[in-house]
Amino acid sequence: MTAPREDPFEETCMPFLPDCFAFALSLTRRSHDAEDLVQDTFVKAHRAFASFQPGTNAKAWLFTILRRLHIDRYRRERLRPTPLPEDELTEMARGAGDVPLPEAALPWDDLPPGAVEKAVNSVPDPFRLPVRLRDLDGLSYREIGAILAIPAGTVMSRLHRGREYLRRTLVSLVEAGRPDAPGDNLPDAEEEST
Repeated sequence: MTAPREDPFEETCMPFLPDCFAFALSLTRRSHDAEDLVQDTFVKAHRAFASFQPGTNAKAWLFTILRRLHIDRYRRERLRPTPLPEDELTEMARGAGDVPLPEAALPWDDLPPGAVEKAVNSVPDPFRLPVRLRDLDGLSYREIGAILAIPAGTVMSRLHRGREYLRRTLVSLVEAGRPDAPGDNLPDAEEEST
């Protein structure tokens, strides 16, 4: 008896499940919404797998589907506002005073776990996705342009500005850990989005 053949969809797409979740989380900023988005992405990709061209970048193909689903979902939700969940209202009422400060004398090699991911997520919207797709997911400018539906030149411009914002945020994190550091050095998002 021969072993069952592996499903071509699973073989091609399932290795990118963690990458899709990370991308979805950067779009939605909520893990349960990201999980739903990834599930919908894989359902749609499975249905459309016959149109996938073997040998092309499956990760970029999945990211394009994911982003389009996110945009469609955003447009639908924008038309019907929903109240904030109670836990978010409680968090907002507490304020930012509960945020722990970075450890003293923080060198680059000893950034706390998740500091880079957190810094990437703090990059303003028009610049965050190009940084994430290029620097964390390793996609080309052309692939990023296709996913975000923008020209490659715009990708490069947004990537440059996003990386600068990210650099300033990480430097601020490191400097905030030094006793001689000035107060809050985080860059202003409004300043960068113009």
